[in-house]
Amino acid sequence: MTTFGLIHGAWHGAWCWERVVPSLERRGARVVAPDLPGMGQDKTPLSGITLAVWARSVADLVEQQSEPVVLVGHSRGGIVISQAIAVDGESRRAS
Repeated sequence: MTTFGLIHGAWHGAWCWERVVPSLERRGARVVAPDLPGMGQDKTPLSGITLAVWARSVADLVEQQSEPVVLVGHSRGGIVISQAIAVDGESRRAS
């Protein structure tokens, strides 16, 4: 089974994937579509949000999964997932 991590773009939340998630799940995929910190339903204060915070949240999400994750980023989500891959790689080298 493939696990997809759907990362929303600027001014969005996980809600932007509401039509995509059921379609992937019907095809047997597992889907995780979080609200990034400070976005959507997440109440993290915006004053503390940086690209690094978003990237760490995505890297943590990937690390919590039991199998590899295909990350899909919409708009700014593409920047976030690129940074998350770098953060995850640094964590693995430090271990």
